[in-house]
Amino acid sequence: MPNPVFLTRKSVLSASVISLIALSSGVMLSGCPGRNAGGGKVPGVLRYALTAEPTTLDPALVTDGPTIDLLHNIYEGLVGWNDSNEVVPLGAEKWDVSPDGKTYTFTLRSGVKFQNGKPIVAGDYAYAISRSLDPKLASPVAMNYLDDIVGAKEYAAGKATALAGVKVIDDTHIAITITAPRSYFLGKLTFPTAYALDKTEVEKGEKIEGAFTITATNVVGSGPYKLGSYVRQGKVTLDANADYWAGAPKLKKIERPIILDAKTARNRYDAGQLDIVTLEKGDYERDKADAKVSGEIQTFGRAATFYLGLNQTHYAPFKDKRVRQAVAHAVDKDAIIKTVLLGINKRAEGVLPEGLPGYDANFKGLPFDPAKASELLTAAGYPGGKGLPPLVLSFREKQTDLAKAAEVMKEQLSKVGIPVTLREMEWGTFLKATDNKEIDLFHMRWSADYLDPQNFLSLLLTSGSPENRTGYTNKEYDAMCAAADSERDATKRMALYAKAERFVVDDAPWVPIYFQKDLELVKPWVKGIKDSLMGHLPHKTTSVE
Repeated sequence: MPNPVFLTRKSVLSASVISLIALSSGVMLSGCPGRNAGGGKVPGVLRYALTAEPTTLDPALVTDGPTIDLLHNIYEGLVGWNDSNEVVPLGAEKWDVSPDGKTYTFTLRSGVKFQNGKPIVAGDYAYAISRSLDPKLASPVAMNYLDDIVGAKEYAAGKATALAGVKVIDDTHIAITITAPRSYFLGKLTFPTAYALDKTEVEKGEKIEGAFTITATNVVGSGPYKLGSYVRQGKVTLDANADYWAGAPKLKKIERPIILDAKTARNRYDAGQLDIVTLEKGDYERDKADAKVSGEIQTFGRAATFYLGLNQTHYAPFKDKRVRQAVAHAVDKDAIIKTVLLGINKRAEGVLPEGLPGYDANFKGLPFDPAKASELLTAAGYPGGKGLPPLVLSFREKQTDLAKAAEVMKEQLSKVGIPVTLREMEWGTFLKATDNKEIDLFHMRWSADYLDPQNFLSLLLTSGSPENRTGYTNKEYDAMCAAADSERDATKRMALYAKAERFVVDDAPWVPIYFQKDLELVKPWVKGIKDSLMGHLPHKTTSVE
């Protein structure tokens, strides 16, 4: 999930662990190449920016899209995605599902090795999954993706010494049993928490709070690239894994300079020092009209929704549905799309984005209606906004489109009497603050980890979910999602999720704003990129010629 995939978890411990890991990762491994100062292509080398400092190099702890985009080139699990948005075998050659839909038995692919040359066996997957759930590690995401496994909750809570639902049959077979049939379970196994790990290498790492961690000194995966170097606030380089089971990738190296500022990244692209860059919407019309650049514009659909999150635990008025609905009615999504996004992105009526099963193009959410917003505020006891505490809208720093959208929303909210101040935040700090529910109102994106409504409606907004950053709690909504999650009939499942989506959009803990559509500039010498609705796939076939 490529890009901002977001958090909530065992807040204090997870934040400290991630922070320590990030600090300890400022290690440069041998063989770090110098920055290319040239102005043209470097055959065999792909250069594109990391838009945020990696939050961790540990697959069990990663929470954000930019870092996942880095790690999925280094690590690999039993299954992954292809460019048709299907779950396909990777470390596994195949799998079988029991008649009751609860047990998945994977047959491992022969010839798959860790990057240290050690053959991968079933126990390596069992170790990685159990490690992600280890309470000592305090993964902020493990229970989002592995909670369906039998015994996961007990093991993660420290009430069991082994993970009951994962059984190593022999070196080439592993069985995973879940508590109830879940049609989306394979999709969950594509997340980094199930990437294969070599226990010996992991235990070379620093021990924090009783758990060994992975930093730049002990990164060993089984993916198409190895970590070459990592210089904090500088650059990450990846080197081709010549022994990758599917054959060595076409690239020799990937260079990921860490560039937080979108304008700086664009300048580097224009100077020929980057091969790919995000095209900010404000530059689109100019670039489209420039014959030298227009042919480099590429568009990618994404299963992702940008939204406003209304945190009821931090801003008391948001506990009142009328105030939440007032915010929703005050936001003119069409104006944001027209003025900031140049009509490229599509208005989000609901939570589920285009491309996701269950997306309904005919669904209409709460409309722009400032008069209704004012009426609701008065009914809630805040006529003209009088009596509302100061409200802060927070968003990720150095992202032009986000900053412009926030300015427009601030103006729109002020017109109905909701005074808002804006706060740009450093990416890692922003993530931790949303994790700890320390922000009143936040503009953020959720991108699908797997293509199922459960990844949005249940994971993000049900009461018991660690991904619920708004503090929203509604037993009726929880029951709708629980019924949909466990339904095996596809048609009935989608109908249940549709009902839940309509309910929660009306209850307004979120205000969906627009669906993501990525514009990128890609140099003509870059070939063979594979893409999915979650983002670019690992660069196995990409080349720079």
